[in-house]
Amino acid sequence: MKTFKLNNGMSIVLRSAGSKNTSVCLMVKVGHLNEPKLGIANLLEKTLLLQCNGVIPAFGGTMTAYTANGSDLDAIVARVAKILDGTIINDEFLSKAKAIIVKQTHDISPLAMRRAKLEYKHRAYGSDLVKTTEEYIDAINSYTVDEVREFANAYYTGANMVLVVAGRGFVESEAKLLVEKYFGDVNPGEIISFCESNIYTGGAGRIDVEGSTVRLMFGWDLYGMSDAPTCNVLMSMFLRRLERAYAEAGYSDVSVDLKIAGYYGLRTMRVFVMSQSVDAKTLTDVFVKALNRICDTNASDYRMERSRNAAMAEKLNKYDASDDCALEVAWQLIGRGQVESCADSIYSIWETSADDVRCLARDIFRGSRLTYVVAQSSEKDAYSYAEVMQAIGLENLLKENEKNA
Repeated sequence: MKTFKLNNGMSIVLRSAGSKNTSVCLMVKVGHLNEPKLGIANLLEKTLLLQCNGVIPAFGGTMTAYTANGSDLDAIVARVAKILDGTIINDEFLSKAKAIIVKQTHDISPLAMRRAKLEYKHRAYGSDLVKTTEEYIDAINSYTVDEVREFANAYYTGANMVLVVAGRGFVESEAKLLVEKYFGDVNPGEIISFCESNIYTGGAGRIDVEGSTVRLMFGWDLYGMSDAPTCNVLMSMFLRRLERAYAEAGYSDVSVDLKIAGYYGLRTMRVFVMSQSVDAKTLTDVFVKALNRICDTNASDYRMERSRNAAMAEKLNKYDASDDCALEVAWQLIGRGQVESCADSIYSIWETSADDVRCLARDIFRGSRLTYVVAQSSEKDAYSYAEVMQAIGLENLLKENEKNA
């Protein structure tokens, strides 16, 4: 892997990894959490994408990424470069972009899953950071061409961007010349500082939805968590333990999803549980029992081996066998300041012990306030926030919440 900077300050990474095709990712250090005005980062993204074919967008909390894949390196780099030098910001394209965002927002805002995720963000990061549908649409429609251009000129600069070329089918010297050719004249700009990192709040929320489906979301703060290898093993183990716990209880229609959710640099470990036949209290009972077990007992050698193998397989897929390799590398460089060594990470995973996993589980699950969101029919009952906190062993944090309220 080669890392260097252009004269305009843009960070460049050339990485020989991924599939036979080449993947090029341009990442800008701005998203919906650290944008200067509500929704303006998304509005610019949509305006640019209207004029660029074959570019895959990824819009996050503190980043916006544009990725292209293929076998012709020159064509791919040129396609991504068009984001910066081949697009127009005018009334015509801005109006079309606004219409797209308004329609998408109206289409997804009533959906139960969308509402549950929004409620989760409200609780995990504070309601002031998450706006209503009406506030968002009003802000989008208010922006002028000059405002969007001003935003683009401030954020889409060399100082605030990372470009990654990843794959096994390119020559590094050729890639370097192409990058300099297409991106060397980008405005240097000034580094824009990120938003405050430690903004996790936690708390409980409930939304009423029609139908029999129950959706639960549990979340914990990962700010400052540095032991990524152990966390990978923990997540692999906990997911399978939850799936097994619900199956052994006879609840065959329960689905479980566990992931690192939220924003780059501002993250929670989030677990999503859904069922059409099991009530919220029962789902929570099984969940808490499995969580307490992983906090209080060491896993067997057999479970540790399976969890380590699963975690290593995920790492290999993410860093060496995926067309998203360029996106992953760009995210790491922005979010962490350096690219994680896949070999070092896998070696550390293999050395992770059962005691390491148990201790980290305690640090995460009992070291921060819980985020607990319930989405179900208004006629159904659910546990209170205090009841769930007490069941997990978070009485001290619960008292702290009551004191600060």
